[in-house]
Amino acid sequence: MEFELNLKNKRVRVWLWLMVPAFILSIALFIYLPSGNSVYGAIPLIVSYFIYFGWSKVKNRQTQN
Repeated sequence: MEFELNLKNKRVRVWLWLMVPAFILSIALFIYLPSGNSVYGAIPLIVSYFIYFGWSKVKNRQTQN
């Protein structure tokens, strides 16, 4: 399977639309939350990671049929 890393590829665009805002939100949470609650800064990244790979799996099944 060949993978193109440019913005014409829909997977790259979806990844960017999900991960860039999640990354910015995570950085803001790490900065502004107290040190005891800084683990909550990883939640947006984890959630967006699972959303992307769930979407990717559904997309693969649709293209195979």
